[in-house]
Amino acid sequence: MTLRPVLVFAVASLGLAAQADTADAATFYFIRHAESTANTGEASTPEEMLNPPLTDLGKQQALDLALTLADVPLTHIYVSGYQRTALTIAPTAADKGLTPVAMPEIGEWQLNGALTGDLYAQLAEVMGKWAAGDTAAKIDGAESLDDLNARVLPGYRQIIERHKDKDGVVAIVGHGGSIGWTMPFFASNVPAGYGLGHGLRNTAIVQVVLDSQGNPLVGNWDGTSFDAAGPQPAPVPLPASGVLLVAAIGGLGAARRFRKAA
Repeated sequence: MTLRPVLVFAVASLGLAAQADTADAATFYFIRHAESTANTGEASTPEEMLNPPLTDLGKQQALDLALTLADVPLTHIYVSGYQRTALTIAPTAADKGLTPVAMPEIGEWQLNGALTGDLYAQLAEVMGKWAAGDTAAKIDGAESLDDLNARVLPGYRQIIERHKDKDGVVAIVGHGGSIGWTMPFFASNVPAGYGLGHGLRNTAIVQVVLDSQGNPLVGNWDGTSFDAAGPQPAPVPLPASGVLLVAAIGGLGAARRFRKAA
């Protein structure tokens, strides 16, 4: 059932692999985790909502990802502190003989127990503020976009610094928000708000390369090519609410299910 999209993405990924092979410095693949029980609303406890396992589909996506990355010269793998990232890359790590390094600071946007009221409405409101430039806005108790950037981006920069002068590809397996939302503040050719309107599907890859000064630039965003000026073609305008990325946050579906059961 997953064969067709996997083949389509595998074909698209060949261009990424070819670029990596000829690079004078490391290339970085930021990969969103495979489908988890929180994504589908199956997580039934607060503990599972926070650190969910993969669904059966997610396990297949992890195997498909290993096939996609089979010819990519991976040298290092980083994961967040959540099991869904480690489980996503486990087949690839086994194939490559690599041991993933856990970096908890690159974990997903934190709700910090903010599960009261209509979380979807609150998220749409705060994302609209983020899209308008108010990155300090937050749901009461949760991280603001500024908070998320302050936690995640130093970890990304640390990884870049470790590997920037080496050949090969480094994989960073993370989350929809901690990759997509923060990338405009990490790579200078990603338009402000781009990640809010272009949510990453499970196992999507954002390819990051370094310019001549060692600064990160996105080369490809889940099949959309970027140059130094940004995405090609130009991005679709961002909806004012930023609601397109609601589904990208693992745990929101589970949060809604959990509140109904409470």
